[in-house]
Amino acid sequence: MLMPIWPRVDRELVPHLCVMGAIAVCTVALAVWPEAVVHTGYRCGIQVLLGLRCPFCGMTRDFAAMLHGELPTQNRCSWIALLVVYGVYPIAVLVARRRRRLHWFYGRALRCGVAVALAVMMVLNNLR
Repeated sequence: MLMPIWPRVDRELVPHLCVMGAIAVCTVALAVWPEAVVHTGYRCGIQVLLGLRCPFCGMTRDFAAMLHGELPTQNRCSWIALLVVYGVYPIAVLVARRRRRLHWFYGRALRCGVAVALAVMMVLNNLR
């Protein structure tokens, strides 16, 4: 019997690998050519419709600034998001995969925690 060329990948792991791949591609784009990403002319729909800054308003500029050694100025939560995106999330996926508990990412407790975190981020991002 022939061995498969590619190792078998856990189906629950595939979405996380796609997210981490997208994070890597966006990081490279922001590091190599930030003006192409930052100056696209995109406006946040929440900001246009409601006049409020969403939890992520300003983070693209802040991530680009941080990748170039500057301090973030647009969003108060950029440091926390940076820590979560590049540290907490990948480590949580590795630990959950090792313990065979990737289904935990789809649980109600995590969804509620993310909703609360986004609400807090929105409030912090609109304080002036």
